[in-house]
Amino acid sequence: MKILWLVNIIMPELAVKLGQNVPVFGGWLSGALNAVKASGHELIICTTDAETASTKRYEVNNVVYYLSRRGSFQAMQEDFKSILQQERPDVIHIYGTEYEHAWAMASITDPNRTVVTIQGPLCYYKDNVYAGIPEKVCRDTILHKVLRKAHKGGESIERKRIDFERRSEFEINTLKKVKYIHGGSVWGCAVAKSINPDCEAFDFGLILRDSFYCDDRWSYENCDKHSIYVLFSYSIKGFHKFLEALRIVVRKYPDTHVKVVASKLQYRSYGRLKKAIMDAAPDYNWYVQGLIDKYGLKDHLQFLGYLSEQEVKKQMLSSNVFVSASSIENQSTTLGEAMILGVPSVASCVGAIQEMIDDGEDGFLYPFHEPYVLADRIMKVFEDADLARKFSLKGHEHAAKTYDCTKNSNDLLKMYETIVNG
Repeated sequence: MKILWLVNIIMPELAVKLGQNVPVFGGWLSGALNAVKASGHELIICTTDAETASTKRYEVNNVVYYLSRRGSFQAMQEDFKSILQQERPDVIHIYGTEYEHAWAMASITDPNRTVVTIQGPLCYYKDNVYAGIPEKVCRDTILHKVLRKAHKGGESIERKRIDFERRSEFEINTLKKVKYIHGGSVWGCAVAKSINPDCEAFDFGLILRDSFYCDDRWSYENCDKHSIYVLFSYSIKGFHKFLEALRIVVRKYPDTHVKVVASKLQYRSYGRLKKAIMDAAPDYNWYVQGLIDKYGLKDHLQFLGYLSEQEVKKQMLSSNVFVSASSIENQSTTLGEAMILGVPSVASCVGAIQEMIDDGEDGFLYPFHEPYVLADRIMKVFEDADLARKFSLKGHEHAAKTYDCTKNSNDLLKMYETIVNG
């Protein structure tokens, strides 16, 4: 069987060949790649890149890679047609609906031979971009527009919502066009059916990065007490809500230390004029910085930037608790990685997260809009070593089922066989 993927990132093996930094996102793709290679099937992986002027073909470790231009819709269609004609795959697998190239590919393929994996459904994410932030902070002002025109920032939170809204149209077109959709969770399948009621939806889980299927386990004795591992990205990830919880936690535990992973916060110290401009045209980072200053949390936060696979593992294992504070989320591989290592976890009860944790049994769930409940759950883990050990053991067992490498690999290959056999 010949399988062609369309993905949103340059895969690690190709990045190494091209002398580029290995991406820290999309770790589940590496697990799926290993499963397909081990099965003996042929694999072709396509991705688009804004810096690429024409389609280039590479071969790395028995996998064919295509790097093509991320241009106009018609240009991407032409490039994909050429690749499909040359390779003639039995199955086309589109990973993610977040970008226009997914619709460019789906629009030219046979819907009976195409499957789409939902990663983050923008059609529902767009309504959660504000994530409890006051509307006056989110609003796209005239000053935002002036700053954008002058190439000096101006990326408002409302602008992000508008961008999601625009791209969700391509996503809906893509999901309506194909016959098969991989939801990755029961929640993801519900999303798929809400857009394409006639699709065949698959709910098997993803495959984590190799190093998380290991004997390394979190232990209460070896963790940094009162330390928290959390992600910082755009507003949907809920870092601002986490800060509201953190200010409560540090009152009781003033030694609380937070390891903040993902994009590094550019902590800006401006004069009066520039500060007035940023106050009038804030971006998400500026809003977060304001909360850090308001709550006096700067000394409790360590921004680590993007981490490699091994660094993520090291930081997780040394943390007292992992927090997922998203306003909406499909299956979270970051939460899955924490739980399979046995890191006690607290997560907002949104999207597919409620499928990953049994509240009070192998972790804590809390209502997204109630950060005081998040604070309470974090402090319960801090103060109760036996509870932390229970969550560690049970959380690992739950995640080991959700992310069972053998089962999910077999289910992935069965999905391809289903498509080929019609």
